[in-house]
This record gives sequence, structure tokens and C-alpha cells, in this order.
Amino acid sequence: MRILLAPHGTRGDVQPIVALAVALRARGHNVVLTVPANFVAWVRGYGFDTESDGIDVEALLRSAGTGLQSLSWQMRYLSHITPLLFEPVARASEGYELIIGAGLQFAAASVAEWRGLPYAHAVYCPCAIPSSAAPPPNVHRQTLPRWINRLLWKAGGPIAELALRGRINRGRATLGLKPLDSPISQILEGRVILAADRDLGPMPDDAPESAMSTDAWVLDEPGTLDPRVEAFLQQAPAPIYIGFGSMVAPCAPKLVAQAVAAVRAIGRRALIAGGWASLDRHVREADDLLTVDNVPHSLIFPRVAAAVHHGGAGTTTAAARAGVPQVLLPHILDQYYWAHRVEALGLGPRSLPVELVTADELRDRISRAVSDPLIRERVNRLAPAVAARNGVTTAVEHLEALGSRPRDAHHITARTRNAGARY
Repeated sequence: MRILLAPHGTRGDVQPIVALAVALRARGHNVVLTVPANFVAWVRGYGFDTESDGIDVEALLRSAGTGLQSLSWQMRYLSHITPLLFEPVARASEGYELIIGAGLQFAAASVAEWRGLPYAHAVYCPCAIPSSAAPPPNVHRQTLPRWINRLLWKAGGPIAELALRGRINRGRATLGLKPLDSPISQILEGRVILAADRDLGPMPDDAPESAMSTDAWVLDEPGTLDPRVEAFLQQAPAPIYIGFGSMVAPCAPKLVAQAVAAVRAIGRRALIAGGWASLDRHVREADDLLTVDNVPHSLIFPRVAAAVHHGGAGTTTAAARAGVPQVLLPHILDQYYWAHRVEALGLGPRSLPVELVTADELRDRISRAVSDPLIRERVNRLAPAVAARNGVTTAVEHLEALGSRPRDAHHITARTRNAGARY
């Protein structure tokens, strides 16, 4: 099959799709990707035909005025990018037989409808699927009664639809498609694939029937460690990893200073991953502190005593695979779900929302992470199972079945198409 993969978002949204692309290629499928501009060169490095979707996510998030933790800012961001995604995906989709979207990609489902193609949307956290098991991603509290979770989904859905309906329908109009009253529900209640480890993030028992699950899609990243990093890791005791991936925040200088102070307070060394917040610019290297840039977690995590991070799906899974205790400082959205799961599974202490971080609070959590025998036992017990699983094979089989169905089985009609559409 000729398959278009169209993720949009941060590294955590794109990397699992690259893992899927590798698996699809290994099965003989022709795969093309359209990704944010800042990831094009990286994805092409894996040998894939890759086009930009026209948006540099890293540059947007690093720009002045970014407020990741503000719901109003998040909605403004989605309102801005969503109409821009239609043209690149529509152009790239010509001649393809199946389209897969992921992350904040709200245009690809309409493009698939326009092309008369099957479509599936990948998500990486159970909290992205309407259910009573977890509240919507923008709700931080994870211990609400199930009926309240369901109520929050019912109440929040119309608000999100209202905010984005006009933008999505404007893009649909360029394709000659009829407007939809609930375009986001069309995606979430359609073919959704949950790519999350079965123990870390199980599928909700009342998820829509159209949703299916695989284990997390794990990319085998090549790479070697810089000699100075290798030497730092060889010293005992093992250092504490501190990194927040694609998260950015105006408080980054204060946050990394508190984290370093917390590590030093328990007599440990710190390995700082710069990330999009450029944490490395706000610390000075010393005998007990080293900074790194883009190093695969698989090379680092098995050799540290604990990982202090934001709680992204990929980072949480990588730490669980490596058998390292985790201290989560959630910033936004699904990170609160993963923080709750880490605590519930005993893989780390209670999380600390990033805006509440102090050196003393963080010191206590890191100390417990590295010294609590129960955390160590649970981490060691779960790691082999998580490390042995990769959901890409199951995903490929599902997509092959989806792509082989008769065209009328996709419930996509040509009546909404317009031969004079722009693309």
C-alpha cells in the first residue's frame, strides 16, 4: 500500500509515527510523511520521503508570548495552525491509499474524506479517548469519580467543537466538503488507535467501539554517547537525569536551578538535557553537573539513578522500559495522566506540578525515588515486560486490514466531494 503518515505536534507526537513508518516499510509498504517543518531533516535521516506541513512547532513554542499552561493560549494555537494544515496534507495525499494522522492533526481526516480514503488517528494516551476512566486532557485531577469524568467529556466536547468548528470547516470548504457540526468528534469517535503500553496506559473499558489499542510504538534510535557523557555516566554513584523534552516555559532558569539544588542536596550528580527549554543555557557545568543535547533516552536512562521529567508519553515509557525510577513534574495535558499512573504503579513518588516546584519539595521526591526499596522493586519488576513490547507490529496488521477493505466499507461518500476543489 501507499500510505501517508501525517503527525503534528512535538517530538512526542512525531517519533512514534516514525517507528510505525519503519515497521510499515519493513513490510513492503510505500510510506510518505508530512511533518512539522522542524522535524523534516530528522525524519529524512531515516530514509523516508518527507514533506513539511508548513509549521515550525519548535519556533512557535519558543516565540514570545507562549503560554503552554494556559487553556486559552492552547485554543488560540490550535485555531491558528488547524486551517494551515489542510493544503500540505491535501497536496501530499495524491495517489495514496490510506492516511494516518496523529497528535494535533485535525485536517487529515477531512482530506481522507475528500480523497475517499480510509483514515485512522493515533493517540498516545488513554485520556485522549472519551471515557469514564480519565477526564479530558485539560483536566489535571486524575482521581475524580468515573461519572464526573464522563460528565466532563460531555460538557467539554461542545466547547472544543465551538472553538475549532469554524477553523476546520473553513479548511473543509477549500476541499469542497460540507461543514460538520462536530468535526472533532468525527475524529475521536472514528478509527482511533491507542498506542500506549498495556500496563502503563491501558485502554478504557468503556472506550468507543471504533477504538483499538496496541502497545507503545517504540523507535530504535541509533546513536553513540559523546566520550565526555560516557565518562560522566561511568562514575559512581549514578547521576540524576533532568530533562523536559519539548516543553518550554518562562520559568526555565528558576526551574533548572531548583532541580540542580535538589540533586546536590542529596549528594548526587546531575545530567541535564537541554531540550526546547534550553535548560543547558541556564546552568554552569561542573564536576557534578553535565549538559547534553539530543541523546536517545535508550542510551541514557538505563545508566541513571532516577529521571526527573515532564511526563510525556514517550519519556514515561522510555523510563519504564529502562527500569529507572521517575519523578514527574507535569506541565500540561496528558502529563497529569502519566504522573498519576507512575504514582499508582509505584514507579516513582507523588508528582509535583511544575508551577509548585521548590528545591526542598523536589529534593524529598528525588531522595525517595533513589532510596525507596518498594519503588525499586516495582520498577525492576515492570521493566522487562514493558521493554519486551513494541506495538508497531500489531498496528501494521490493523492498518493492512483497514486498507484492504472495500472502498464503500469506509463509510466515506463521494457526495461531499467537489471536483473543483482547490487541490
